Amino acid sequence: MSVKRSLRFIILVALPLLVVLAACGDDNTGAGGEGSELEHDFAFVPYQSIGNPDGETEMMFSELFEEGKPVVLNFWAGQCPPCRAEMPHFQQLADEFEDDFILLGIDVGVFTGLGTEQNALDLLEELDITYPTGRALERDPLIDYNATGMPTTIFFHANGEISDRRIGMILEDEMREKLDDLF
Repeated sequence: MSVKRSLRFIILVALPLLVVLAACGDDNTGAGGEGSELEHDFAFVPYQSIGNPDGETEMMFSELFEEGKPVVLNFWAGQCPPCRAEMPHFQQLADEFEDDFILLGIDVGVFTGLGTEQNALDLLEELDITYPTGRALERDPLIDYNATGMPTTIFFHANGEISDRRIGMILEDEMREKLDDLF
């Protein structure tokens, strides 16, 4: 095979494969915001009451940092199998460390093609999820936080600085390690 033909093969076959693998793979880096304070605020509608005694229907993500605790932001969808698998682990950790950090699950199913608001509410009820969740009002948080796969979890220090992020399912042991880095 000639060099020119080999190069063409690499460009036509290998390069698209690398792009697909990068999009589907796990990403544990804080790229696109690591080391910086909260840059991207967004509005969401809580599914459960979240430090919201006035019963407001919308909240801003930045409001969660007013408590001075680390925040874990999890983008999920009602018809996402890996999201479903990790949520019970998140519930267990939220119950165990409820005074130490804030876990917020944001339903983005309508923006990812992975469910409706009703699918999300049904999943929360089925799994008996009580940690704070809500739905994004627009797609911007997915773009701003580079959530290229479902689920995506972003770990913030109490000051809004991103500590780490994870694209793909995260289970209890790995979540514990990431929480240790925040405390």
